[in-house]
Amino acid sequence: MTQKITTAIIASSLVLLPFIALAQVGIPCNGPDCTFDSLIQLVNRIIKFLMFGVAVPLAAIGFMFVGAKMALSSNKESAKTEAKEAFGNIIMGFLIMLAAYVVVKTILYAFITDDQKAFMQFMFQ
Repeated sequence: MTQKITTAIIASSLVLLPFIALAQVGIPCNGPDCTFDSLIQLVNRIIKFLMFGVAVPLAAIGFMFVGAKMALSSNKESAKTEAKEAFGNIIMGFLIMLAAYVVVKTILYAFITDDQKAFMQFMFQ
């Protein structure tokens, strides 16, 4: 039992290690130099990391898993149907996430003035 737990901990740490390394998004200020602009930059970096550093690899792993499930269950119709549904769910979730990101960025960009565009330029990079 303890060998299974140890193996699970080691496997989990090996899988999560790249995510932890990529999570170093960096704080854009240093102590008293922090402003509201720095906070917004940090939030934007975290959102981009979660979307493109975590969600994209997870979607790729999901596609690989569903593809393997579909290939290995070639003569089981129920498993094939389940794999197709899972594939559609992964695509739908990923598209909803990207659409929300684009809609929020578009709305923000449409309603800000030229002075605010200079202030918020870091969000639209």
